[in-house]
Amino acid sequence: MKFIHLADLHLGRQLHGYALLDIQKELLEKVTAYIRDHDIRVVVIAGDVYDRAIPSQEAVTLLSDFLSTLILDLHVKVLMIAGNHDGADRLDFTSSILEKEGLYICANAKAQMPYVEIEDVKFYLLPFIKPSGVHQLFPEAPRDNYHVALAYYLDKQDLTAPGKKVLVTHQFVGHHAQTSDSELTLSVGGTEVIDPKIFESFDYVALGHLHAPQYVGRETIRYSGSLAKYSFDEAHQKKGFLVVDTKDFSSTFVPLKPSLDVRVLKGSLDELIHRQDAHNDDLLAAELSDEKIIPHAIDTLRTYYPHILSISYPQIVTTTHFDKHSMSEIQSKNALDLFIDFYRDMTMREPDEEEIQLISTLLEDNV
Repeated sequence: MKFIHLADLHLGRQLHGYALLDIQKELLEKVTAYIRDHDIRVVVIAGDVYDRAIPSQEAVTLLSDFLSTLILDLHVKVLMIAGNHDGADRLDFTSSILEKEGLYICANAKAQMPYVEIEDVKFYLLPFIKPSGVHQLFPEAPRDNYHVALAYYLDKQDLTAPGKKVLVTHQFVGHHAQTSDSELTLSVGGTEVIDPKIFESFDYVALGHLHAPQYVGRETIRYSGSLAKYSFDEAHQKKGFLVVDTKDFSSTFVPLKPSLDVRVLKGSLDELIHRQDAHNDDLLAAELSDEKIIPHAIDTLRTYYPHILSISYPQIVTTTHFDKHSMSEIQSKNALDLFIDFYRDMTMREPDEEEIQLISTLLEDNV
């Protein structure tokens, strides 16, 4: 059996104010066409289905149309979990009713991890969960960091039954994994990172959260990457999905490219004006090599590149208040102290007690 591993659709996402919904629709149509042409029977979506906890109606409609085509027209089983961007309760709505049609949604983690058995494979569904969430399910669970909490959670599961096992989850796995600007940090100080060794009970781990396609630890623990390019530092990344063969859990990456690409142009303003190509309509960022800021440069570029979304001047070195903080000083401080320094530098005043209490509460909730 072969299944598709998708993740990080981020339906409803914008890039510097540009709505990406049409691009997302185009890419989902390409996914649907592949499924139809290759007789795929199972699709796994490993979280961050929407870009916001409360998605737009347009994003909801796009997902509904995509799932309806897969389930009702192509008779594909879809297994979907919530990521850190998703509003779990909204994603979970009517999920039990939809199971009889072949849509299995797990948006809130359960004390006993649910699974769906298809042919000879058990697909275990574990949506994004914080250490505090593990503690709610198991009051004795440690809350030190994500790795310790998730290791405790998995240790509480009965995974001894024979047979092939796939885990679908949404977390930051691997200390050396490739990250992108468009990913939300799950916690402060690197406490969100999970060692892939805790997944030894599973033949394949279908991950969501990181936007670059990659494996971590071993080749059967994989991020499919995001559906589209969601920041300009992802311009060089390939986007697509994985096709996984449950015979040996080998995987094949299938690239997706929309009609409008996300690219970064580099050069002086004059060079970019004279360096036009057949893809001027792409979504673009310009890194200008000019040594002085040019007034209205973005307006000038839009005459030639209608979708220029940002400009920067990497060669112009700016001095900020942060220069006075040495790296060793920064590394020695906790998250609250770093916030106070940041607040002081940005506002030129000390935060009051109410503001300090607020950020303290937010930091505690994020661990």
